[in-house]
Amino acid sequence: MAGGTWLQPTHERDQCWPEKLVALNAAWPAFRGLEDDSRGLTVGALTSLSEMARHPLVREYLPPLALFLNRVAGPGVRALGTVGGNLAVGGDLSALAMALDVRVDVLNRTGERTLPLSRWLRERASDDLLRGFTIPDCRGWRISLEKLGYRERFSPTRATLVCVHDGDRVRLAVCGEGGLLRLVAPETFVNDRADLASGDVGAVIDRELAAHGWQDAHLRMALRRMTTGLLSEVALGT
Repeated sequence: MAGGTWLQPTHERDQCWPEKLVALNAAWPAFRGLEDDSRGLTVGALTSLSEMARHPLVREYLPPLALFLNRVAGPGVRALGTVGGNLAVGGDLSALAMALDVRVDVLNRTGERTLPLSRWLRERASDDLLRGFTIPDCRGWRISLEKLGYRERFSPTRATLVCVHDGDRVRLAVCGEGGLLRLVAPETFVNDRADLASGDVGAVIDRELAAHGWQDAHLRMALRRMTTGLLSEVALGT
């Protein structure tokens, strides 16, 4: 257990508690902190959300993220909650990580390995420990994030949508009630057109979400509007 902020609402909902817990705390120093190297920006899984929000490297690599993190839950949860835990449960950071093609460092009884986040989420073993993750050098990329349903208590966000322009192509990802999803078909639709802010992408977004378990039609409609707005932002560089 790291921050424990996900365990509390899970226990309250399911009325069950794990038989054994391993405390991931200060005794695991290699799991905490931020540093930049040739791979990009590496973030330890035990780094708290509040630490990440105020770190100068985050402001250098991902200026929008610092502001966005301050809208994740309340101050108490941000002080306890870890970035690794947020990724592991498909929290607010997971859509951004998916859009940025983040790679994760994982260890278990068989050793250590580094692999794309998307692959790890599909294949992770029950004894995997997320040690950290690396964000590629995205300085200069245009990134916009939007969130539906602000979290002031232990209640999940309805959706977080991320739009990234890496200077060549647009990337889109979403997380929330319907799960974590890289929006491949809408990405292709947008990248094949000169006008990034084309409103025609809405129908493609709706089909992609519905096909991957996002059943709430009203939520899908909201995400269509959010996508159009974020595409306009990255197209204009605002």
